[in-house]
This record gives sequence, C-alpha cells and structure tokens, in this order.
Amino acid sequence: MDKKELFKALLVKAVKVLVVLTALFLISCFIGVLPFAKSLPFFTEKLPISVFLNAVISLLALMAFVGFGSETKVLIDGLLERLAGAGDLFSHIVKILALLFAYYAFQEAVFPFIRNFEWVYQSLFLVFTMFFLAKAGLQVYHASEEISRFLLSLFNPYKKSDFI
Repeated sequence: MDKKELFKALLVKAVKVLVVLTALFLISCFIGVLPFAKSLPFFTEKLPISVFLNAVISLLALMAFVGFGSETKVLIDGLLERLAGAGDLFSHIVKILALLFAYYAFQEAVFPFIRNFEWVYQSLFLVFTMFFLAKAGLQVYHASEEISRFLLSLFNPYKKSDFI
C-alpha cells in the first residue's frame, strides 16, 4: 500500500470509531434522561440501573477505542515507516487515554461498594497508567536515533544523502 491508501484506511477507521463512540454517547445520554432508570436499583440500593448501564456502555466505548488503537498500529507503522515502532507508541498512548477515561467512567459504579478503600481503585489505575507510560517512554528511547534522523530530515534543505 502506498501512503495515500494507508492514510485513507486510517481515516476510515478513525471515522468508524468516531461514529461508534458518538452512538454510544447518545445512548448513554438517553439512559440518563429516563426517569425510571434513575430510581430503579440494580441488585442493591447503592447502584441504580442507569449507573450500571452507563458503565456497560463505557466498557463498550473502551473496547471500541482500544480496538481502534490496535487496528491502526500497522497503518501508523506504514505511514511513519522512518520512525520505528510508531504504531506501538500510538497504541500505548491510546491505552493511556483509555485508562484516563475508564477511571472516571467507572467511579460512580465502583465507589459505593468500596467505601474507605477508594485508594485501591486509584492505585490500580495509577499502576496501569505508569506501566503504559513506561512502555511508551522506552519505545521513544529505543527509537530516539530514528526520531532524531527524522526530525533533522524535516529541516534539511539538502537531499537526504547530503546530510544524513
């Protein structure tokens, strides 16, 4: 595939995930407006059915977003072939963003059950975020020479063979 086809495929996947996320967001908003969903308990009084359904919808949104990150790794690698591991770096960034979303998305459903132990929830997200942040940092470190060559080639008024 040439770069134009890779970019088009990436754009199609991005629009696809945007459509899915928008649909899930609209469904979540509709559930939030339903008067009977706010007061109806799900297994216990601590968890209304609307909060549970929003957590399920958030889980579906996370799966779509992380799936987008893994599907596009190859496309990103093809587009940025001079940057070794660009697809993996993009995937790690997507996972970090997904963790940030998940932290807030599941708080309302989890916190009523872990009173006085919210620190466990927060620590769990911190550990996973630091893990993917470290993987992204190591990816940048290992590709630092290729990144340097790429950045220098952007500002090189001469041909590639004359400078690097």
